[in-house]
Amino acid sequence: MAAVLDFEPWLINKLKSLKTDENVFGSYISGILDSEDSVDDKKDALEGILAEIVESDISVHVNEIIEKWESSRPKEEAPKPVTDVDLQLAKLLESQSLATTTRREYTDEEKKIREAILSQYSQLSDNEENEVNEEEPESPDLVKNTNAADVAAAARGRREQARQEAQRKKEKDKEDREKQKQLKEEKKEKRKTQKGERKR
Repeated sequence: MAAVLDFEPWLINKLKSLKTDENVFGSYISGILDSEDSVDDKKDALEGILAEIVESDISVHVNEIIEKWESSRPKEEAPKPVTDVDLQLAKLLESQSLATTTRREYTDEEKKIREAILSQYSQLSDNEENEVNEEEPESPDLVKNTNAADVAAAARGRREQARQEAQRKKEKDKEDREKQKQLKEEKKEKRKTQKGERKR
């Protein structure tokens, strides 16, 4: 681990010598090197980053970073070969015992209770469609869910109220137009009579 720690200061100095932000690019480069990608993929990614930083000798800088990284890593931490995901999943499933493989045996009494519960629920689901229009539920313990009906009734009430308000507004507008028309006529008559008086 100490050898890997030696890589970080070296990378910071390297990025400073390239006149770039060592904090941003340093962590990004370290993340690429720590990934389980192949060496070629790492080189491609590093070339993409360094192309933004330097204009020439990109491959030289990439090779230098890769070599320093490889030499600073402990030998037991050599990259593990990437195994097939399906193979890993199969091994994982084999190692875990699944709870669904064991089947529980029920006593006669438990079977009767279980069947009674299942039959009660199946009757409920069969009768749900019939109960929609009924006001009282079959069992006093069960309460009918009226949420949908309440929401629909509230929506109907709002629509009716909006319709009535629109009708009132329409009537008021009509009255206002009539009043304006009447006032206009009165003004017109007044002007005529004033003109007539002036002529005399």
